[in-house]
Amino acid sequence: MNFRNAAEYIWKRHCAHWNWILMVCFVVLFLAALWLHSIIMFFASAGVAVISLCELPDPVPPFKSIDLLIAKERVWLRKPWNRKKWLQTFGFFVGTCYLFVSCWAGSTMALLLFIGICVNIGCVYSNKAMGVDDL
Repeated sequence: MNFRNAAEYIWKRHCAHWNWILMVCFVVLFLAALWLHSIIMFFASAGVAVISLCELPDPVPPFKSIDLLIAKERVWLRKPWNRKKWLQTFGFFVGTCYLFVSCWAGSTMALLLFIGICVNIGCVYSNKAMGVDDL
């Protein structure tokens, strides 16, 4: 299996509802394992990651919020690579590294700073959507 086939397989699983929920659970467990320096939680998160790549049945109840998030991901991926998309990708990468390091260090203040920055970015995008701020 080459990288392209693996990426397509992971993306196919990522677009399924239960798999998406399990992938989010994996990230939360992994961050908790970093925070607590727990090898047991690390292996639990690895198990959830493996389960999230299995083929799971479609859910019976509606998951409108997950449908909306997956649709937004698809729209973002279809957009051409411009300066804004490169900056968003770079910001996501730096934010992810910062989150992992602050969880590993166990710094509550660093995590609160990260949450504050994320809330601020969310406010900027909501203001732009309402027409209050023109970026």
